[in-house]
Amino acid sequence: MKLFIFFYFTSVGLFLPYLPLVFRGMGLSSWQIGILLSLGPLVTVAVQPLWGYISDRLKTVKRIIIGQLAVITSLSLFVFHISSFELLLPAVFIFNVFCFPIIPLTDSLTLATASKAGRHYGKFRLWGSLGFALSALSFGFFFRSQGLEDFSVYYFILLFICLIICLFLDDATYIGRKANASDIKQLLTNRRVIVFLFITALLSSSNKANDSFMSIFIKQIGGGSEIVGYAWTVAALSEVPVMIICGSLFARFSELRLLSAAALVFSIRWALFFTTTDPGLIVPIQLAHGISFGLLFLCSVSYITRMVPDRLRSSGQGLLSAFMGGIAGIAGSTLGGIVMSGLGPRYLYASCAVLSLAAFFFYLYLDRVDSGSRFKDRDSKFE
Repeated sequence: MKLFIFFYFTSVGLFLPYLPLVFRGMGLSSWQIGILLSLGPLVTVAVQPLWGYISDRLKTVKRIIIGQLAVITSLSLFVFHISSFELLLPAVFIFNVFCFPIIPLTDSLTLATASKAGRHYGKFRLWGSLGFALSALSFGFFFRSQGLEDFSVYYFILLFICLIICLFLDDATYIGRKANASDIKQLLTNRRVIVFLFITALLSSSNKANDSFMSIFIKQIGGGSEIVGYAWTVAALSEVPVMIICGSLFARFSELRLLSAAALVFSIRWALFFTTTDPGLIVPIQLAHGISFGLLFLCSVSYITRMVPDRLRSSGQGLLSAFMGGIAGIAGSTLGGIVMSGLGPRYLYASCAVLSLAAFFFYLYLDRVDSGSRFKDRDSKFE
């Protein structure tokens, strides 16, 4: 499982930082790049809860992931050679239908594996951060000297390795009855769940805007591909210490209290981006990624897992992904692209700082409300 996580996030470390530069190399404008990058989150909103329900209904996670990997591995050699924006739109859309749901399903499988092994989820997930860091750094140097022409070839190789490893994973074990449509209805109408998801989407939208446009921002202020690689590498490595100590943090603080801390650090981080004109300063600022995104991700996964019964494990993670990755990604990529094109990166990061500060206060309020009503029996909420 750790090997699979490492290699899959190695592929993400190639895909996420450099895909905007691949699109830029095709001659696409910032708003066109924003639209293409928003397709993944749009698909996440539309199909991720469905993938999660299918997984819970069939009581399998592994077989779903294998099918998704097989499709995107095949498509990866063709999609990123399409130069027409009009043709890229449907091609990227179809690719994302199978690509984006893999991470929340991997989270679901990892949670099951960690539980079976008696280990904390963070001990597994840190291998993804290491794989991402190694990939972002090494490809940054490589693309600076060789260019981005072979982007799709390396992406294909990494996905193929993931597909082979996945064949040897143990599947998740489900306890009790299968999930049904009424379970999903109760999940979608649980007010506490939905309020939490909307606040998380608000905070995550600032991070998604940065994911989409940081590479371009670095280029605009005079940085090269190696700075892009350094920035993503430092960010990924900064997650590792947080994931190592996350068990101790959860023992002392509630997830919502930790999420409020993450939101405050996000706000400071974007404010520093707003003020800097030196691309070299982006790298040390990225050290704050571990506390900000690391806590956002781990606490969100933990909180939603605690709120839903075991039979809705993948559905819960799918719904979290739909909000944290989908709705947040649409807002971050689309609106971020509009702000970036019309006003420039400074206003983009100023907006992100304000959104993060708002999420800080929302989490504090939700923690105060939640402190008097802990989820001691999560299954009773869905009977």
